[in-house]
Order: sequence, then C-alpha cells, then structure tokens
Amino acid sequence: MKTGKRMKRGYALALAFLLTLPCLAKIRTEAALAIDTKADCSLTVSVEDSDYKDDFNDMSIPVTLYRVADVDASGRFTPVEPFSKLDFGYVSNAATADDWMKLAADAGKCLEGNPAIPEGNVSTVDVQKTQGQGSFATGTFEKLRTGMYLVVPADTYNADHTVKYTFTPYLTALPSSEYTLTGSGSEDWDYDTVVGLKAGEETQYGKLNITKVLTNYNETLGRTSFVFQIEGRDETGTVVYSNVISTTHEGTEPETVKLDKIPAGLNVTVTEVYSGASYRIVGSDTDSDVIWSDSAVEAGTAGGKGPNGEAGVTFTNEYDGGNRGGYGVTNQFDSDGNGGWIWENPTTPAEE
Repeated sequence: MKTGKRMKRGYALALAFLLTLPCLAKIRTEAALAIDTKADCSLTVSVEDSDYKDDFNDMSIPVTLYRVADVDASGRFTPVEPFSKLDFGYVSNAATADDWMKLAADAGKCLEGNPAIPEGNVSTVDVQKTQGQGSFATGTFEKLRTGMYLVVPADTYNADHTVKYTFTPYLTALPSSEYTLTGSGSEDWDYDTVVGLKAGEETQYGKLNITKVLTNYNETLGRTSFVFQIEGRDETGTVVYSNVISTTHEGTEPETVKLDKIPAGLNVTVTEVYSGASYRIVGSDTDSDVIWSDSAVEAGTAGGKGPNGEAGVTFTNEYDGGNRGGYGVTNQFDSDGNGGWIWENPTTPAEE
C-alpha cells in the first residue's frame, strides 16, 4: 500500500547511521501489510542531520546505489547478481547492527573486480545543494524497484580541500516503514524514503616553502645563516602550529626550505628573527600565506605563493659592509615515546 507520505526524518535518517538496522528483519517476520512489489520507489540522500552539513552544502558528493536483492510481498529477500552469494538467512529479529554492517561489507566485496551489473541495478546521483531545491544538499534516486539496496557514497574533499570525507556504505530496504525501522508505530509502507550519510573526516596537510634571497655575498666571511619563526593559526586565530627553521648560504643562489605535514587551511606567518652576521633584511621581516593541501595542489586549485600553488614566503637580505662572519644549524628533537629523543634537521633543501 503506497501512502504517499514521507517518513518522519528523525527515524528515517537513523537508518543511515546504522542505529536501527536490526529492525529491518521485521520486514519479513512481523510486518502485517503486503508489499506492493510493482510500485515505484524513490530514495533521497540528505545531509540535513549531518554534523558536517555546512561543508556538505558546498560539496558535490557522488553516491552510487546498487540493487542487491529482490523482495517479495511478504518481505523475503532474494539476492541478485553480482550479489547472489549474500546470505540473508541469518537476518532475524536477533540480528545486530554489526550483522548488517558485515552484510554491507560482504556486498561491497561482491563489487571487487568490477563485475557486470544488470542494467537498471546501478545508478549514481550527486548529493549537492541546488538553488530552489531546499536548504540542504540532497540527491534523489527515482523510479526504483522494491528490494534491498547498497548505498555507496564516494570519498570526497570539501570545497577548499582541507578535509577529505570518507563514508560508510550501508544497506537500506525499499519500501520501509516506521514499524520496520523502530519496532513500533505505523506499519504503512513508505515507498519514498529519506536517508542520511555516515561520514568520517580526514584532515589534509600541505607544505610551506621559505625562500631566502641574497642580493650580494661576502665570500671572505664565508657561510651565513638566517633564522625564521613560523606560526600557524586556525580560523579562530589560535596558534596550532609553531616551528623554527634556518637557511645557510654560500653565495647569492636563492635557498628554499620546505616544511611538510602542516594542517591545510592554516594562516601561517613567518618572521625572520635572525638576519645573519653582517647582513640586513631588505623590506619586511614578516611574510604570510595560507597552507594549501597536497590534494588541492594536485587538483590545480591551490592558490599559495609557492611553486604549483603551495604556500610560500620570500625574504631578501643584503651585505651590510660588516666584518662579522658565522653560521648556525637549527636542531629539532622529538620524543621517541620511550624516554629517548629523535634528532631531526628540518632544513633540508627543497627538491628541484
């Protein structure tokens, strides 16, 4: 029986978060109303209840839907190719969320090797915010047959590539009802279901290039060093990254040091805190840039002042006529977790 009313969003989205998957067993064990297996269904993926909806509203998340099994009027599932080896026999009222997660993982394994999928059993939509189509990013699969489906969102970067979101694939049945999801409430079948996304986030990292230019060089005084203080601030202005590095020169050839694994999106300020014996800075002793992630560089969307759009700052110095020489080395020591220390020299020249 097609009621035409949408499921209440609170319990519909719970399915996507794998909180009520065991109740899907009630589709074939306890539901009183027969399923109209000839009815058209729809499945809408919405980010409305996601903790990451602000990012998701600015993204386009590809979601692929695979039809895993047929369902008969009484709610019994029969797997279809290439999922024919899936075992729905152990799905009962005693099945746990872990059981359903395992079944979803088993369904994912059936897709390894890019098997042939019957026409009409797979489709993809982009979950994105569309002008005039509501306040949240959504994507809707239309004209679906009844059955069990595997929902597979693709890993996707946010708009500025500072975070990569990964998603847990899950199974959902069409149609569904309040009763099959929660064990209580209406038994009317809802053929137009709304689900959400279960997401995890991975912080992205980028590089900072610090370049020192000497307009002239006193060969008699020999090698000379310059020291820089780096501070990275997040969007609240809090310092979350701090480091000190140096460059050492034996001529006027520009020297660049590259710092890696800095959280993308930080605003970094670099200050030259030591300008070398007998050298003076030309212009400002401070420069800044934003850290762009490696993925943004690869995508060609990075906008930093360094090579290929990486973050970069540049300082220029000149010989001041003095007769003081000397240079130094910046050492960094990190705990090895066992009461010892690991020495690291972060002033490795950048690769050409």
